[in-house]
Amino acid sequence: MKSPLKKRVPRELKGEWRKYLVIFLFLTLVIGFISGMYVANKSMMKAADESVEKYVREDGYLQFSDEASDELLDELESDDITIYENFCKVVDEELEDNDDEIEIRIYKLQDKFDLPCVMKGRLPENENEIAIDRMHADNQKIKVGDTIKVGGKDFEVTGLIALPNYSTLYKSASDTMFDAITFDVGLVTDEGFERVAGKLYYRYAWFYADKPEDDIESKKKGDDFMEEVVTASYMYGNPVEEFVPAYLNQAIIFATTDMGSDMAMGGVLLDILIVVLAFIFAITINNTITKEAAVIGTLRASGYTRGELIRHYMTSPVLVTLIAALLGNLLGYTVFKKVVVMMYYTSYSLPTYETVWSSTAFINTTVIPLIIMFVINLVVITYKLRLSPLKFIRRDLKKTKRKKAMRLPRWKFLSRFRTRILLQNLPNYLVLFLGITFVMVMMSMAVGMPETLDYYQDHVTDMMFSKYQIMLKSNVDAMGNEITTDVEGAEKINMKELVRYSDIIDETVSVYGISDDSQYIKINDDFAENEIYVSSAFNGKYKVDVGDTIKLDEKYENKTYEFKVIGIYDYDGGIAIFMPNENYTKVFDMEEGFFNAYISDNKIDDIDENYIIKEITEKDIIKIADQLDHSMGDYMKYFQYLCIILSAILIYLLTKIIIEKNENAISMVKILGYNTNEISSLYILPTTIMVIISEIIAAFLGYIIINEAWKAILMKLGGWFAFYTSPIGIAKEIIFIFVSYIIVMLFDVRRIKKVPMDTALKNVE
Repeated sequence: MKSPLKKRVPRELKGEWRKYLVIFLFLTLVIGFISGMYVANKSMMKAADESVEKYVREDGYLQFSDEASDELLDELESDDITIYENFCKVVDEELEDNDDEIEIRIYKLQDKFDLPCVMKGRLPENENEIAIDRMHADNQKIKVGDTIKVGGKDFEVTGLIALPNYSTLYKSASDTMFDAITFDVGLVTDEGFERVAGKLYYRYAWFYADKPEDDIESKKKGDDFMEEVVTASYMYGNPVEEFVPAYLNQAIIFATTDMGSDMAMGGVLLDILIVVLAFIFAITINNTITKEAAVIGTLRASGYTRGELIRHYMTSPVLVTLIAALLGNLLGYTVFKKVVVMMYYTSYSLPTYETVWSSTAFINTTVIPLIIMFVINLVVITYKLRLSPLKFIRRDLKKTKRKKAMRLPRWKFLSRFRTRILLQNLPNYLVLFLGITFVMVMMSMAVGMPETLDYYQDHVTDMMFSKYQIMLKSNVDAMGNEITTDVEGAEKINMKELVRYSDIIDETVSVYGISDDSQYIKINDDFAENEIYVSSAFNGKYKVDVGDTIKLDEKYENKTYEFKVIGIYDYDGGIAIFMPNENYTKVFDMEEGFFNAYISDNKIDDIDENYIIKEITEKDIIKIADQLDHSMGDYMKYFQYLCIILSAILIYLLTKIIIEKNENAISMVKILGYNTNEISSLYILPTTIMVIISEIIAAFLGYIIINEAWKAILMKLGGWFAFYTSPIGIAKEIIFIFVSYIIVMLFDVRRIKKVPMDTALKNVE
């Protein structure tokens, strides 16, 4: 004979269909999106991993100042290492009706390595054709068949491609952020390569015969090979300018690293949300048990076991979660997977993919939520049903003796009544606070991210000591004459890059040697030889302060320098250190009067580009904000709307529980003659006060949590800028959630109005 309790489950679901429907839809959408993220991640990560062999991705590249001789290459090649020529040119890309200053790096088509994945169209076949990066083309609205100018020459775009070495468009390995808006990569034929006049970079790709198994082995092999390269390059008089193993190349590793962190973050957010919803279920069931105490006591006295009742009350939350998880996974593999894939394709140049089954998605979006929901409700329900049948029949659900109510001050009756309501519902308000905090953390990101980017863009000129910085190969030209400029205000300085090694990231640090009378960088001239100022960005990221000693290393030499910090220079444009030019030449063993860079507020355009290694402008500093804004700006707006909806749902569920718990009291107050508006003020005002208090506290907690999360993210990237949220932004977050509460409050008033007066008479204790 089947248990009659089973018939109650459909009736309970039907009786509370609004609440269960809201939870079900919300769970389905959230699980669907997280599932779609896992599926898209797994599918695209698999495609990215397969592309290493499928498209023959390089194990690293090195760049010499001049073309390497056969003897130098023979010296470097071995049974384990093969080197291929992979020269490139960097020229301007001009688009019709577009004023962006775009730089494109063009390579010759290869047939043995660095093979492109053709996303649309075909590869170039003659000197007038070019294939360009698909992501850049999407950002600049370039289509197959369009004509673009590359180095002043017209080229027809025949294909949109994804290159294995440029899954993310980093212009330089030391850049803080990729730039898919003003940086492009293209492939041309040999004739097309010769057709373009531009600066030639002598790059060489290397490949291991015995592939390293992990980053640890990659580092060991890379370090060993770098020693050989440095030694051989100086032996043959051809200094190495860049040496970048694949495991350190952000253009190769950033996309997969970022997607991996997305999965971890998505799983954590889902688990937090499930915990909040599980407590909402538990509170609901707790109130139901209180309401049905006499029935439960009768059933227990009739022979029903505690286990049977526990299973009965566990059925609804577990069943709703299970169905939502299954439907959410179905949507994840169909609708939401496409949404996430589109988001990734907006930021990364990934190859085509095939959808694969993700056991991780099933475990994290179905198994773990069910376990969390099961355990929390099991603990709460078991604790609630611990009493004897007689106590349930008597509706005496307190295990301890009843305590006297807290004595309140001699306030007006209505004030004391509201205070009593607030005290009686403290557990519910605690869950409400946790729910609002959860939403506020996400809202802090949704509001704070655009504000941070806007602040950075608006203040970028204040973060630079000059508008233009040009780094030279040497201070003399091919004839031995000093390289000079007639640009007004141009000032000679020294610049170089060192590395700060750490377990998290090997950070590139800019080193500046400054003249005593500099008009751009004003620092104290009372320095010992190894004393420096650090930039405020350096101080902010690594907490380096006055009196500390830091160690920095040469990139391609086995040299370590120790510097003592004697000051903080207000410069947020990069991780940098500053010292007088006199000290610079001593520390780095340069001749007196040596310089290798110019800085100026006016554009320096009278130096041959063949003598220039790097030019840094305002646009280079701001591109991190521009790229983040382009990749995430619109999504942050949608995220704000999602947070408002989420807060409305959580507040709706919790305020509904509070009103249901107080139905008897509401009914009694109606019998005493109070109207709906007066009763609403009694029950809604305490909730409103708690919502406002929770919002204010949660807004600051959200800012602190997101600020720490932002620091953790940037610690894994090069560069630094602080997370910024204005007081107006915090107020905006509070208003957004309060607006959702106002909407819910209208439903609460209607719910109070529907409570009948006979409820109190039916449930007399």
